[in-house]
Parts: sequence; C-alpha cells; structure tokens
Amino acid sequence: MTTISETPSRVTSVNPDLQRQREYIQRMRNKGFDFGLTMSDAFIRGIRDIGYKSTGTALDELVDNAIQADATNIHVLFHDTEGTPDQFAIVDDGHGMDPEMIRLACIWGGTHRENDRQGFGRYGYGLPTASVSQGRRFSVYSRVENALWHRVTLDLDEISKGQYTDAVGHIIVPAAVAAAVPAWIKQELAKVKPEGANLTHGTIVLIEKLDRLSPGWRTPASLERNLLEHFGVIYRNWLRDVSMWVRSKQAQPVDPLFITQGARFYDLDEDRAEALPERIIEVKDPDAKPNAPSAKIRVRFSYMPPTFARVPDEKLKERGKTNARLGIMRDHNGIIVLRNGRQIDVLTRNPWTSFQNNDRYWGVEVDFPATLDEEFSITTSKQQAVLSERLWDILKREGVLSAINDLRRRYREDVAKLKAMRELNNKPKFSEQIMQEAVQFKTRRPAGDQARREREREENLIQAARRKARQENKTAEQAELELRAEAEQRPFKVEEESLPGAPFYRVEQRGGQEVLYINTEHPFYNQIHSGPGSTLRLRIALELLLFVLGDCELDTDPDGARRKFYVNERQEWSRQLRITLEGLDDYDNILDAQLAEEEFEVSDAGESGNRPSDSYR
Repeated sequence: MTTISETPSRVTSVNPDLQRQREYIQRMRNKGFDFGLTMSDAFIRGIRDIGYKSTGTALDELVDNAIQADATNIHVLFHDTEGTPDQFAIVDDGHGMDPEMIRLACIWGGTHRENDRQGFGRYGYGLPTASVSQGRRFSVYSRVENALWHRVTLDLDEISKGQYTDAVGHIIVPAAVAAAVPAWIKQELAKVKPEGANLTHGTIVLIEKLDRLSPGWRTPASLERNLLEHFGVIYRNWLRDVSMWVRSKQAQPVDPLFITQGARFYDLDEDRAEALPERIIEVKDPDAKPNAPSAKIRVRFSYMPPTFARVPDEKLKERGKTNARLGIMRDHNGIIVLRNGRQIDVLTRNPWTSFQNNDRYWGVEVDFPATLDEEFSITTSKQQAVLSERLWDILKREGVLSAINDLRRRYREDVAKLKAMRELNNKPKFSEQIMQEAVQFKTRRPAGDQARREREREENLIQAARRKARQENKTAEQAELELRAEAEQRPFKVEEESLPGAPFYRVEQRGGQEVLYINTEHPFYNQIHSGPGSTLRLRIALELLLFVLGDCELDTDPDGARRKFYVNERQEWSRQLRITLEGLDDYDNILDAQLAEEEFEVSDAGESGNRPSDSYR
C-alpha cells in the first residue's frame, strides 16, 4: 500500500490556504489513504463527456483554482504544431502546492476546500475533469516558496493499458517527482515579461494530446480571440486584482450590461447604456436560526438605446451594419447569474417570461454569494444555475419582474420614437417649421450692439464646425460649409446633447440658425419630453415653448443684465425641476392605474361619440 509520507516544511510564514492544504494531507495520512482513484477506467472515459459549454468554460475551472490560490497573474499558453494547438498550459503565480497535495489535486474529490463557501471551488472535481475534457494527458507542476518544482502526470491512454493499476486492481495516481518546467512554457512567459519565466512559486496545468477543443476554437488565432473575450466576460469583476493573459495579450473586462466605465465596448461610440438603480436583496436561510445573518443578492439593471448595436453611420437605418456589442448582447439575452462575482449562467427561461430578440437591449444581472448555492442549484462544473421557486418569488416581490416590464415598455417606446425620427430624418421638425412660419409676426428688434451679436453668431458657428469635423472625421472647412448650407434651409433646429448636471435646455445662435439644445441627462428629457406617455404633439409643444424662451433670451444684449438673468434663472429652473420630478416617481403606480381606468372608459364608450380626441393622448 502506498501511503502519504511526511511533508517537509521549510516555510516559516505559511499562507493560510497552504496551511489548510497541509492539514488536509495530515487527515488523509491518518486515514491511510492509498491514492486510489476508486473509480474505473470507464468512469474516467465518461467524465470526459461532462458537457462543458466550450473550451473556455472548461478552462474556467483551472482559472478558478488559480484565483483561489491567491494568484495575481494567470497565463494561458498554447503550443501549436503546423497551425494546430497540441498543448495547453495554464500558469499562475499563486502560493503553489506541496508534492503530496499535487498528487491529491489530480484525484476527483481531492481538495482541502470541501464545501468551502468563500471562493469558487467546493468539490475538488474541477482540475482533473476540465483537463481530461480537452485532452487525453495532463500534468500538474507546482512549487511553494523555497522549494523545487514537482510534477504529477496522468495519461488516459496509459490508464487504459493498465500502467496505473496496482496488484489489487486499483488505479493509482503516481507520486509527484521533481521536474523542470518545459522550455516552451518559459519561452512563452518571457514574451510577456522577461522575468515572468522565473516563477518562485505557483502552479502549471499542462494539457496534452488535445482532442476535444470546441468547434471554432481550433486554430491559434481563434483560440486566442475566443479566450480573451470569454475571460473578459466571466472574470470581469476580478480583472481589477488579477491580470490574465492569453499568450502575449491581456484580457480586458467586458460588462454585458455596458455600464462599467473602462470596460471594453463601454464607449465604443456616442451611445451609452444607462445604469438603473440596483437592488440589494437580503435572503435568509429558512433553516437558519432567527438571529443568523442574511445573505445578500445584488441585482444590477441597464438599458441600451435601440441604436446601441449599430455603427455610427447606420444608427438611423432600418437595417444597418452592427458593431462589436451585438455579439455580447446576443449571448447575454437573459438574466445573467454570477456567483461571488464570477459569471455562471444566462437564464433565458424563467417562471415569468421567455426572452425575445428585442430583450437584448436591456440587462439584468443577479450576483449571489456561495452560501446560497442550494437556492441556485449550482452544478459541480459551475456552468448552470437553476433558481428555486422560493427565490423566484423573492426576486419578484423585490421588484425584479416589475423592472423587467418597465425596461421592455421603455424599449417599445424608444423604438416608436426612433421610427418617427427616421421618417423625419433630414427634414425639419414640426416645431422648427412652426417657428420659421412665426418669424413674420415678430416685431421686437434684438437689443445691444449688432456687430457684437454678429461676432457671437460667427464664433458659435466656428465652434460647432470644429465639433462636427471631429465627430464626422472631416475638415473644419467642409463642416462649416455644411452648417451654413443647413442654416439656409433650417433657420431653427432642435438638437440633443448629453451634459450631466447642466440645465435642461439652452439656446444658441449659430450663424443664421437658432439652435435649441435639449439635455438628455436631465429628468425633463427622460420624464417629460421623451418620457413615458410622451406624444408627438406634446414634444412639439414643449420644443415651441423652449424656442420662445430661447428667442427672448437671444434678443437681449449679450453683455446686458437681462442676458445674465436668463442664464442664472435657467440654471435655477433646472435645479428646481430636477427636485420636483423626483417626486413624480412616487406617483407612477397611481398614474398607471388612472391611465388604465381612462383607457377602459374610452374603450367602453365604443361608437357613442364620447371618445376623447386622440390628439391629446
């Protein structure tokens, strides 16, 4: 019988997780554990078909282990022959393992983290299962500080030939042996950082005889691209503290809700996803004591405009070219589930509803602690979540379903507005036409020095031309010519701008064109002008009101007291309006009920002639 020998200890200050490893080894030694797999050759062949969604989700298991071993740098390397990857290496600079722990880690269920709820692993299946799911041979190299590299290798072909079977028929994992890190791994690490090849502690999982790579992941280029995108999404919340590399390229975080500044695709163009108020939901274990602390679930929401997945020049087309966001939106069309900040699953079906293509334009993310694993039915491969009926009820009670319905309603309204905008594209808006027609009735002359006013107009035009040139990648001269030509056709124009904290509107005389800017970041825009219940007639009326206010402002002396009055008062109006509109949210349910009652009365009136005019609805 092969038993565990005494583990040398040459480290005076031991990492806590490393100490737990050694305590685990001692427990197994006391049991007289013989390193038998306790499973047959058939089991090992069957475990290869555990059903990882992709090569990326299989490698997640090894990344999880690295993060939990306190790694700060993780490298995914691959060796290829004639353009085909034939070896994987997942390298980390974590605290490493003692030789006997390396041996235990290669065994299904061999972990000192059994039922651990603090990190990622719980069952000890990840390393061997993920490795054999991709190749028929794997080796684990590891070293702790002030020790040598040791290695354990398992080869499925050799297992089938009986080379790991002892005299009584047990399949035995071989003991760890001192070994040098393969030269190609050191060479690849040195390409990232010259000193990277000299790890003083850490772990390397080398997978060889690759025969199970996912379709679309089987060339070096596709493997690198897919892994960078995959790791960026799955570990988005961990990439601030852990650097992950695929060959020589570093993975960048990707937030599928597109509301994390600095993440990929956040500022791909001028469109931005809107972060909505998140919810913190406390969930008590039904079997826990009354005073036991609750687990907290964090729910994030985001909304994306209908043009979010289009390239800039195609935003207003019915069917146009799409940008890089669309793939992320398509793959995350559902309720995104995270465990301890690491993505697990995307739920496309639930007791409430099924997701359609248009649901890509909003996002819901549920992040839960591992203490709630039973409520989410997390599988050993950490690829799937199945929420309990109780948990669905809690999420519904806490407003998650209501938020989803609001997001869907908002998207439908925005699509309707976009269609109307497409119809009016390159045509003056109704409010602009009405203002142009009303000019003939204007009798008051602008005050102040007319030469000064003309200089102000020209300065505004030149500044606008420079902005237009930068945004549209053209010369300032060409942009200026286009603005002057537009002013001749449209003396009045409505434009939108995004200026957080700024007044809800402003006016500017731009050459021969009076421009009304409406601030999309102010609640006036989101709750009144283009908010729920907004109609075309209401928007026209509001734009006319602001045009008239702006017209009176522009008629004042640019350096006079009345101009300063307008500037100061507009700031105060905006502040007061923001505060007042915040109170409107408290009446949403009442207003929805009132609207439903009015719609019922209208439908009940039928053909009686008492139906209110549609122009006011």
